[in-house]
Amino acid sequence: MRFFHSGICEADTNTYTDLAVERRRADLSVSGVHYTSAESDGGLWECVEITTAEGAKSIGRPIGRYDTLNTGRMDLLCEAGIYDATEEVAKKLCEMVEKSDAVPERILVVGLGNRELTPDSVGARAAESVRPTMHIKAFDENTFYSLDCSEIAVIKPGVTADSGIETAEIVRGVCRKIMPDLVIAVDSVATASEERLGSSIQICDTGIHPGGGIGNLRSAITREALGIPVIAIGVPTVIDSRVFAIKKGADAPFGSEGMMVAPKEIDDIVRVAARVIGDGINQAFGICPF
Repeated sequence: MRFFHSGICEADTNTYTDLAVERRRADLSVSGVHYTSAESDGGLWECVEITTAEGAKSIGRPIGRYDTLNTGRMDLLCEAGIYDATEEVAKKLCEMVEKSDAVPERILVVGLGNRELTPDSVGARAAESVRPTMHIKAFDENTFYSLDCSEIAVIKPGVTADSGIETAEIVRGVCRKIMPDLVIAVDSVATASEERLGSSIQICDTGIHPGGGIGNLRSAITREALGIPVIAIGVPTVIDSRVFAIKKGADAPFGSEGMMVAPKEIDDIVRVAARVIGDGINQAFGICPF
């Protein structure tokens, strides 16, 4: 296992996760929280929809839709499994856009995280798999229209520690310049479940707070902040060490602050997750990889 530090100090395991499906309480009688599940070729979809302020307070997430695809450990997927997961991601992205007021003619894909830190590199590596098309239209409109795709721009803003600039500020600046209709932000996230570690993909329409899963809240990349719809895609690559202690009723290891843990197979997990998400975006809106 690999370890890196977390600043979260709460005791509830719900605190340690970015996944809405894990924050869903056992009591589903809370007003404004709706849960459904359905099997698909790519795995099990679990969908949480929060429709009221009471529901948002209970779950600890903004009002919106959170759909999680449970694929099984991604490093163990065969080519057919990767293909099926990619198709499911593409379908879900199209479905979310269709149910929103977004017009996906011009899309900005943002690959969040640190490319050099493997557990935090899902966003940046997924962005590398997305095929940008915005420049094609600028050079040759006839060729662009023959591709039957959206205009796609891709950025990897890195982390604030490297640039000195808040990631959200970089995204806002790019949005002001190219004026996209939709932002798709991809990031690594935290889970409170060993079973979901490297095994799930959450897609939501509420945007994202970079660093939120490890207690390092940065400026938001949301519709409210940018003025345009934001779809966030997250893959759980880390789990807080205190989750294991809480489940066993023991004291938290490494002190009260705990550590974030990634599985030893994290390199292969990230490689497959990045491919599935990047190719899913291509299939939904860009130049299809198949």
